Amino acid sequence: MNINIFLFEFKHFVRNKAKLFSYLFFVLLCILSIYNGYDLMNTQLETISEIKAKKDLEINKILGWLDSGEVGPEDKPWVNITDPYWSIRYTPTYIFKEPSPLFPLGIGQAEQFGFYKKVTRWSSTYDTDMVEEISNYERLINGNIDFSFLIIFLLPILLIILTYNVNGMEKDLKFDKLISIQNNKVNFWLLNRLLFYLILLIISINFLIISVGFVNGFNNNIETILKLILISNLYIFCFALIFFFINKYSNTSSSAAFKMISIWLLFCVVIPGTVHQYASFKYPVNYMTDFLDINRKQTYEVFKLENFDLYDILMQIQPNLIETQKAQDTIIDNQLVRRSISTIINQMNIGAAFEIEMQNENKNEMIKSSYIINPVSYVQNLWNSCIFTDYYAYKDYRSKIQESILSRNQLIVLEMWRENEVNKEIYKDYLKILN
Repeated sequence: MNINIFLFEFKHFVRNKAKLFSYLFFVLLCILSIYNGYDLMNTQLETISEIKAKKDLEINKILGWLDSGEVGPEDKPWVNITDPYWSIRYTPTYIFKEPSPLFPLGIGQAEQFGFYKKVTRWSSTYDTDMVEEISNYERLINGNIDFSFLIIFLLPILLIILTYNVNGMEKDLKFDKLISIQNNKVNFWLLNRLLFYLILLIISINFLIISVGFVNGFNNNIETILKLILISNLYIFCFALIFFFINKYSNTSSSAAFKMISIWLLFCVVIPGTVHQYASFKYPVNYMTDFLDINRKQTYEVFKLENFDLYDILMQIQPNLIETQKAQDTIIDNQLVRRSISTIINQMNIGAAFEIEMQNENKNEMIKSSYIINPVSYVQNLWNSCIFTDYYAYKDYRSKIQESILSRNQLIVLEMWRENEVNKEIYKDYLKILN
């Protein structure tokens, strides 16, 4: 590192309005993206807080009925809260995907997926409120850019703007030989000039990442912060290394710029786009036809079944019902069987959802196998995984929803068949399972 070369390049950088304004504009975009990330994060947290408060009010209302000896709302005399069917049905259950403390550094697909889900006995992991993702390119059109998108796709362009004429301008003006006479080590001179811009970008990005970390609990997230710093630094260093050799061997600045842009297009657009198109061709978009069939046609078919057929299916799905007194009766309780149909529908939904998840998993595994030639997608997915806005974070979210649906159905069916009368203590046990 040569201080004189650094000072020379700093003066050149400040005097070159195009480079200076490009850098400032990029930093401004980064700050704006972080601000948008904070705004979205705070909106989600406020919404979650409001839902939790509303849920607590509804639960306290039920507890109040049990304390006062009331059986339900006055305007609904058919509701009996001491019946497990009504007490569980009236108990709200929500599953939340709370944003990561470093959420502003990578929104990922958070704007396109739901972050909370009200779970009922009829819910599924692919209800209409569980929206499919769109890409960051569509977000760019809509005017919302997240920080990770800027780092992965636009930071290399900024580096091109800052370095395309390093050594190239001297060749354009035909005094490159004079440089070689004054500096015996031309490579060292070139390296130091490029190093100035590399250090400038690394310090700027690291400062923004660390700033978000300090605001949102640095000590609790230091490992993730360091990981994001390492990812961003290595990523831009790899581009800088490639650009060093391009600048070294290019005859003009325009030639260097063309080669740099070609490299960016290849790694950031062409290869990821080709892999995505191939993945979409091999694993076409799943329009969830199987799932829709279950929620329409097959659901109607289940309701058409005779009660004794439904009874047999229930005993297969939930064999612990056989031990209940109701199951021992010689006469089937038709109302009880009908109230238990949601368990059968849920089991069908689980099978259809599993097929969809397997198709998605196969597609993701294929994309993973392309990381050797598609490093930008690897960096993007790695970045999003640090902030829990990647595919697997939402897959875990769907798994929690499915577990909640299953627990709710198993509880309501088992308690109905046991003919338990709900009191305050039993209801509190329900809350431990439902929430």
